[in-house]
Amino acid sequence: MTSTTRKESVSTFYRPIQGVTVTHIKQMYDLYASFYENTSLDVFLHDLSKKSGVILLTRKSDDQVVGFSTLTTFDLTVDGRRIRGIFSGDTIIEPAYWGNNALATTFQRRVLIERFKHPLTPFYWFLISKGYKTYLLLTNNFYNYYPNVNGGDERYRRVTEAYCEALFPEAFDRKRMLLDFGNEYVCLKGDVAEITPELKAANPHIAFFEKINPEWRRGTEVPCVGSLDYESVLRSCIDMPLKWVRKHLLKTHRPAGLDLTPTQRTGASPWPDTDVMHDTLDRQRAS
Repeated sequence: MTSTTRKESVSTFYRPIQGVTVTHIKQMYDLYASFYENTSLDVFLHDLSKKSGVILLTRKSDDQVVGFSTLTTFDLTVDGRRIRGIFSGDTIIEPAYWGNNALATTFQRRVLIERFKHPLTPFYWFLISKGYKTYLLLTNNFYNYYPNVNGGDERYRRVTEAYCEALFPEAFDRKRMLLDFGNEYVCLKGDVAEITPELKAANPHIAFFEKINPEWRRGTEVPCVGSLDYESVLRSCIDMPLKWVRKHLLKTHRPAGLDLTPTQRTGASPWPDTDVMHDTLDRQRAS
């Protein structure tokens, strides 16, 4: 169990779905509903039932859920070869605990466990993004991913298509490479994670996200994939010490495009402090 201090002491731990208490599920939904529109407890429970587990972030003083991340693992066949992936579902943290990396660390530990169960099988992180901050987790923390503003390996697109067909066949728009669940689908509340002209000018990834998902405000999702490959491990061995020197000795490290005002930082993204998430994934990326 991981503990850290931010505002109040918290604990993080993984639980299989059958091990999550009714109290915690209710608290998870209350937190979820505070960020999203067009939702209900029935919808939340239906989605939760399809996950294999959840990482909980709880306040030590009263065991109140202040953050959570749902996930599931499964196998697919792409181009005649078996692959394995871990899919991230809903991930939300109370604003008072943004920047706390305990949830991210526990998630990474879970990824490592799943990765080493099948060391020779290509392994990917699957996620869907209805807001740009979730997409930035991909661009800030992976070398090989899809979709990418610079283009890239078409294999990652085929991997993305495969998991979308497996998980969301009724909503997958292959031509646009988007998931469209209709106008009644849950979406971020209007005052959360707005994309401004300043943000798009500061960060090409944010501009790219809005370009490929112009209807994100009504809840259309971008399916994404990050490759947890061994090439990335080797690159991390070089990049990690360089980043440490820039950040701690030269004081020059700053994630591109993250010069945001407090209002712009508001959003229901997983691990909203992307610099903290970057540090965590730098240490364990693609293991």
